[in-house]
Amino acid sequence: MASPEKTRKYWDENIDKWADLYLDISHSHESLQAPGWLDFIYKKFIVPHEAKLMTERYRLTMSFIEQFIGEGSVAVDVGCGTGIFTVEMLRRGARVKAVDFAQKSLDLTRALVERIIPDKVGNIEYLLMDVSKQRLPASDAVLAMGVTPYFQEIAPFYDNVLPTTKIFYCLVLDPSHWANRIRRILPFLNVRGMYWFSKSEVDSILARHDWQLIQRTPFATGYLDLARNRKR
Repeated sequence: MASPEKTRKYWDENIDKWADLYLDISHSHESLQAPGWLDFIYKKFIVPHEAKLMTERYRLTMSFIEQFIGEGSVAVDVGCGTGIFTVEMLRRGARVKAVDFAQKSLDLTRALVERIIPDKVGNIEYLLMDVSKQRLPASDAVLAMGVTPYFQEIAPFYDNVLPTTKIFYCLVLDPSHWANRIRRILPFLNVRGMYWFSKSEVDSILARHDWQLIQRTPFATGYLDLARNRKR
């Protein structure tokens, strides 16, 4: 499994190419943690399938934004990446906090915001932080797409998110999925150094914080959880 330092290095090297998957482009320049032969196979056969999945992930995330992010709301985009969803939340009148532990991600998000919606630059704050160690600022909703697969433990992350917000939309990889079972048996196939967490573990954390799971949607090798704070 990847160390936090390796994970940060991976994103510094690849974040500017990750938007390609949303646009269904090659993504062939991604630097994977794999030997040359596996790198070739992965990019030849797996990445094209991932591009289709990213299109669906984009659709599902936009549905969440349309439903829960609106004028005057405060939204946090954890793992803001290239800023695709940050921009969409700003467009809907939200005050957005873009959060990432890779400075390059924040730089790319800032550049996208300034280029596409310069009239909204006063409605965004950029926060360089590791949410597994630091608590998020207060908000109405938190979006975390593609974040938990890069944490060694999920509980500290949830502990720093759930007390701060009302609605949480999060992607988690499922250890019981056949692809992740294979990655556990053959670690060299885990080319991005990802982690997975059981539904029972996540359910336990939600219950401890008095949160209600509204919807759990199977997605790719994991699941998308929509949950709400019972106390807010």
